[in-house]
Amino acid sequence: MFKRFYQQISSVFPARVAHEVSQIMIQGGFEELSPRVYIGFAMFFSFCVFLLFFFLTPFLTDSQFLHLFVPFFAFCASGVAFYLFLLMTADSRARKIEQILPDALQIISANIRAGMTIENAIWSAARPEFGPLQDEIKRVSADTFGGTPIQDTLLRMSRRVRSVILERAVKLIVEGISLGGEMSRLLDEVAEDIRAQYTLHKEIGTSTLMYTIFIVFAAVFAAPLLFSVSSYYAEMNENVLNKRISDTSSGGLTSAATQRAGVSGLPGMSAAGAQASGISARDVYWFSVSCIVVTTFFAALILGVIRFGKATMGLKYAPLFVLGALAMFFAAFSVLKAALGGMMG
Repeated sequence: MFKRFYQQISSVFPARVAHEVSQIMIQGGFEELSPRVYIGFAMFFSFCVFLLFFFLTPFLTDSQFLHLFVPFFAFCASGVAFYLFLLMTADSRARKIEQILPDALQIISANIRAGMTIENAIWSAARPEFGPLQDEIKRVSADTFGGTPIQDTLLRMSRRVRSVILERAVKLIVEGISLGGEMSRLLDEVAEDIRAQYTLHKEIGTSTLMYTIFIVFAAVFAAPLLFSVSSYYAEMNENVLNKRISDTSSGGLTSAATQRAGVSGLPGMSAAGAQASGISARDVYWFSVSCIVVTTFFAALILGVIRFGKATMGLKYAPLFVLGALAMFFAAFSVLKAALGGMMG
């Protein structure tokens, strides 16, 4: 019943979107799950999140803009999260296959040198310790023994895995089979090239360690501290403006006279009830929180590019970075209020 309901929800999306999601689900190992069901569930869950924030936001803020923006943002973020989950799962599965691929190629090469045909050599290389690669090898062997040319089954395997390294290795193997080359030597060379590439990636990761430390420090520690100082200064400035306006009003001056008196403060800064169009301390506070979230999220993506060569590999660090940076901001802001709060009184 629920599957039909989710499929009806996903019918608003074109077939091209369903095909793309289906391809990523296959690469992530979710072949048994229907892409239409997944899309429908994602939309239904995102709509529930939208309703939650729609009724919750009025209790947190009085801004009419946020009453509309936050629910729509939560809806979009939830939908994107479902898509990113598939990408992260597909990349994680591909990385596991890439790490074990050189050993599998050398086993296939050894089997060929022992006198096996390439079909039997590939079938014999399916071992439990290979994890997801074992499933792919078994599927290639089953399709091959079922009558499909081995070149086609290998190319299908490369499309089921989100890996450039595997795709290049499969193309070399297919060309070697088509040209009748010495397969055992070719497989050994491909395995050595993959190992050399991984060694190079490790060296690059070591050489860029300082960049990684700087990005983490700037995004998770330095930026929240600076934003907390700015937010506290804005709040202190607003309180000073309010106090001066209150003092001058009690002295018989009007609001216009107060403005002519030259009350000092941040440019564009408004005191409560003085300028409806000005920037309040609360606006600065939420602007700081928004900037911290955006900065740390993209810092995690940059870290993924530096360390692993893929931005999606940094998504797993994003929640940790965001929570750590926000905790640093709230803690620093609270410490400033506790330490310097007497100056505002």
